[in-house]
Amino acid sequence: MSYSTLAHALINYMECHLNQFSISEMSKCFGFSQSYLRELFLKYVDMPIMQYYRKRRIISSAFEILHSDKKIVDIAFESGFSCHESYTRTFRKLMGMTPSQFRLNRPLMGGMWLEAGVFGLEQLNVKQKRRCDIIMTQHNDSTILYGIRKIEHGSYDSNTMFPICIKAVSEYLGDDISYARIMAATGAAFRLVWNRKEWDLSNIDIYHTLRESNEIYRYGAKALGREFSFLGRDSDTSKEDFTEYIKSNLAKGLPVIALGIIGPPEPCIITGYDSVQDEVMGWNFFQHDPEFGANVRTMENGYFRCDTWWENTDTQAVMCIGALTCSPYSDGQIIKMAADIMEARTESTYAKGLQAYDAWKDMLLDDSFFVTNSGFDSLFSMILVQNDAVECIRDGRKWGAVYFNELADRSGTEDSAICLHIAEAFLKVSKAAVEMKSILGSFKDTENMLRNFSSRSIRERLGKLIDLAKREDTFAYEQIQLLLNHM
Repeated sequence: MSYSTLAHALINYMECHLNQFSISEMSKCFGFSQSYLRELFLKYVDMPIMQYYRKRRIISSAFEILHSDKKIVDIAFESGFSCHESYTRTFRKLMGMTPSQFRLNRPLMGGMWLEAGVFGLEQLNVKQKRRCDIIMTQHNDSTILYGIRKIEHGSYDSNTMFPICIKAVSEYLGDDISYARIMAATGAAFRLVWNRKEWDLSNIDIYHTLRESNEIYRYGAKALGREFSFLGRDSDTSKEDFTEYIKSNLAKGLPVIALGIIGPPEPCIITGYDSVQDEVMGWNFFQHDPEFGANVRTMENGYFRCDTWWENTDTQAVMCIGALTCSPYSDGQIIKMAADIMEARTESTYAKGLQAYDAWKDMLLDDSFFVTNSGFDSLFSMILVQNDAVECIRDGRKWGAVYFNELADRSGTEDSAICLHIAEAFLKVSKAAVEMKSILGSFKDTENMLRNFSSRSIRERLGKLIDLAKREDTFAYEQIQLLLNHM
């Protein structure tokens, strides 16, 4: 085994087992005695194996300190330290400051090249500004990026998939941007779409936000001030095209956001590619779903491994956020986009913005849909569409309120008052959505949900809440227009 191959294997194993490492298990995996393994690690990695492990755990914990609100004592315990004082001493020796100072000063951290084909978290040199300045150009057939935060429903206290992916990628690239700002800058905080023709599960798809195109995905990169590239799947796009796109970006240390891979065409993060197995690795919202993830393998660090990603016809696109190119989206640009998204309008069969509320309510109160679709499968599909719309405004307006509250803190007196009015209105919309969910009931009792959804009186109650949400969103929209006039 060559130097580069063995160093790669040793470091790769360690990065994959940071949360649960055992020398005895590692020696079994490599087929070496523990003493010989220690000797090899020191020779090829130039550091004793346990010293390297503690260093990598501290660096991983530093990332948690920056990007979570966990108590430092809890992070210390999760990092394998039973004594907070010991953790603090070790942390300061490696990072140059105490954990509390680290959280206060917020040094830059992000993915860095560790060994051929392996990237992991490191503290970045302040002179390098942000992650883009240290991208490695070496190309490898197989590359894996360790340390990218897990994405799942509830990540960042949110259920909106694309912004969750953008936030996780932005952290890995060394950016320090609030989730509320990402929700706003991607338009996810302000959207609502409804197909007038059918109960359409694609209403929730982010590409409907402005116009029916993939241009909206670019806004995630604009939110960070970074380059963006996109490769869609059409009749003349091959698996080789997708593979080369994934491999070339990963080799630079750049995560790839994909639509599909496992399950439906929803966003996920590709963190690695194995050319031998033709497998992609990463995080996907459906990797543990019994319906979609039955044949998906899981790595020790939680990443999925999937070799049927191209056979999944819902794998529709891959995209990448790259080097810094300009300043991130300004508040003025975000607010202008919010107004464009919320404007009442029709595009094709879709009612968008404020107009979507009326289309939603009309269909909800149209009894003919509930007569012709009275079977379990049809009604359940309609409930999913209903739930998507409710969750869209519950999660979106909640974070829209947080964004405008943050904006109020950095605005002048008059504009601050307007921002607070917008935030208050958005919170009322979010609360109306919460009430809608409680009226229908929980998915844990599907039969009860179906009965409630079939009931005319309950649907009328839902209709009144839709009217309330529209009134508050209309007020927020008017205040956003007023704010724009001040800029």
